Amino acid sequence: MLKGTSKVEVSLANGGSISNLTLNKKVIIKNFSEEVNYKLSYASAILFPFANRILNGEYEFQNKKHRLKQNTNKNNAIHGLLYNKTFKVSESKQGTNCVSTTLSYIQETKESGFPFLFKVDLTYTLFENELSLKIMITNIDNNSFPFTIGWHPYFYSANRENSFLKLKTEKEIIHNDQMIPVKMEDSKLPDSFQISKQKLDNCYLLKDNHVIYKTDDYTMKLSSSFDKNFIQIYTPEIDNHIAIEPITGPSNSFNNNVGLKILSPKDTFNIQWTIQLQDE
Repeated sequence: MLKGTSKVEVSLANGGSISNLTLNKKVIIKNFSEEVNYKLSYASAILFPFANRILNGEYEFQNKKHRLKQNTNKNNAIHGLLYNKTFKVSESKQGTNCVSTTLSYIQETKESGFPFLFKVDLTYTLFENELSLKIMITNIDNNSFPFTIGWHPYFYSANRENSFLKLKTEKEIIHNDQMIPVKMEDSKLPDSFQISKQKLDNCYLLKDNHVIYKTDDYTMKLSSSFDKNFIQIYTPEIDNHIAIEPITGPSNSFNNNVGLKILSPKDTFNIQWTIQLQDE
């Protein structure tokens, strides 16, 4: 999609994920090289019906045990079921100051580990200085199902070490060596800090609904319409990228129930994430 000096490219085959995003000539999301496997990076994937990890891929719901496919080297299930699904364009609109496209996916067969039917609609709306992603999940099954939802964008900076994160946190998730939460503690994270050479893979409960990322080239605000947001911050081995992942619940939510929601038959769940350039 194009809007003036802004552009977003989305991959239908990779779960409707963003491959490139430019806002007002600023490169915000930049596709990795071919050497970086999307199925390992999950770059910009929509994380549904669970965000991050489920221990051993196992959980119990309504007195029934389920086992998801283990797709990490730690024998856990990771990042949900949408990342490799093929979406279809269901609607496109041209407004006076924006363009939008809705992508849709329908789960019509019951997968092992998550035997529920659902529909997902992703609406990307592009403005000159802003991109919003609105997601609507519809339960088309005859049974309720558990879920959390998240997003896995990697943001590009020409100099990650000199970039800053600004966020207000309430709690920090403490993980074990399998990146499974074991407890929550009061957060000691400063409201603003430089990325520098830190190796981050941390999860926090936010006090408000947004995070600001300041680079040498741009400052952007990532905000959520949800009222109880967690954020996962991850610095990969890939130079000059950082994953800033808004999620409604942390790892292993199907077992620890933190942030877990239940969607009843025919009900819908809506959430919107927005990336907005800020004045320098």
